[in-house]
Amino acid sequence: EPSVRFRAHDISSVAHSTALAPLLTGLVYRFDALHASRKDSGRHASLSTYRGFLRKMFLSSCYSFGIPNWKTEMKHDRLSFYEREEGGAPVTLLSVPLELGSDERGLAEAPKYLQQHGVEKLFPAIGREIAEHRSFICPKPHMVASAGTMKNVHEIVSVAKRTRAATEKAGKRGDTVVALGGDHSMSLGTIAGAAAAHSSLGLIYIDAHPDCTMESTTATGNVHGMIVSSATGQGNSLLTDLFTRKIRPEHVLYIGIKDIDAPEITLIRESGIRYFSMLDVAADGLRPLFREISALSQTVEKVWVSMDLDSIDEQYAPGVAMTTQGGLTRREVMSLAHYVGKVCNVAGLDIAEMLPAKDKDGITARLTIELIARFLGGQYDWYENYMAHYKEINVIEEREKVAVGRRGNTQH
Repeated sequence: EPSVRFRAHDISSVAHSTALAPLLTGLVYRFDALHASRKDSGRHASLSTYRGFLRKMFLSSCYSFGIPNWKTEMKHDRLSFYEREEGGAPVTLLSVPLELGSDERGLAEAPKYLQQHGVEKLFPAIGREIAEHRSFICPKPHMVASAGTMKNVHEIVSVAKRTRAATEKAGKRGDTVVALGGDHSMSLGTIAGAAAAHSSLGLIYIDAHPDCTMESTTATGNVHGMIVSSATGQGNSLLTDLFTRKIRPEHVLYIGIKDIDAPEITLIRESGIRYFSMLDVAADGLRPLFREISALSQTVEKVWVSMDLDSIDEQYAPGVAMTTQGGLTRREVMSLAHYVGKVCNVAGLDIAEMLPAKDKDGITARLTIELIARFLGGQYDWYENYMAHYKEINVIEEREKVAVGRRGNTQH
């Protein structure tokens, strides 16, 4: 708009590079998408909002395109990832205590468990207002033997339609959605709602399992293993019809997969879904993964993060339904969340498969809360709380006044 102006020197130091042609084209496309979405939602787009957006996209673009010596050719370096960003979009918090997609019991207690550990406190701490907090009533499992190829599907679809509507509404008004499950079937509705709210949605799916079985290929009949196949339009219409706008397979990025069924390997290969398995993490580290994340962020308007906590090694996340040996370490998953939160335009995220009864001294809950903050571009950990405590008790201005007074008395 006429009132919005940008500092050309923010990018002029590297504008001579021919490698920037696709980068700048991507920036313009993403900026136009941001401006249109803000305008449609009736929200005033401040100058700081646009500058923050361009800075974030520029950082990720440089990383993605591998600009030679980009750290010395641009104004910002990796310390920028540690700079605190004030404010952000309001948060819609959804509690979805659904456990019908799994044979594990106790998953429905996870949203309440996270609230008991202070999940709601993190949002104001990182400058995010909670615009709305909704808790969904979910059907309870029937005490019957495990049988069928799509167990409890009608009940799951019923919940998904309600969470889809809530997520779509929040997304269209510009909120970031944080959904707390529940088993992973709870993300059917949230991903579908985010896809409906945004013109193009990327899906970062962090899980030890690809969750892309179908009615015709499942061995368990558990719907929590059919999320990605349904989101990309593959499988039974009861699930695929939840997605009025499907996720394009090339806009899906798996992270941390390691326990993969044979039919899932076939589907991933034939669909062309991108993946970064635990073997890739072990062999190559995180740098190639960061490039994949950056590339995805340049391709789509928004990114949804779906986080199954069983992707994390049991040493760091014991409180999950299917504990994992050889999963992501704390450093790996925190770095991943940190990077996503800084370079991606995050529409929202869901947290799935936490089992409070298996947690040890709240270790999984605390890690989850820290991860949510990082995915939202913030930081909420012991150091932040430590410094916040000092800001409350250490009255620096008053101390300086006392010191000045003492010097004055001495002179007299």
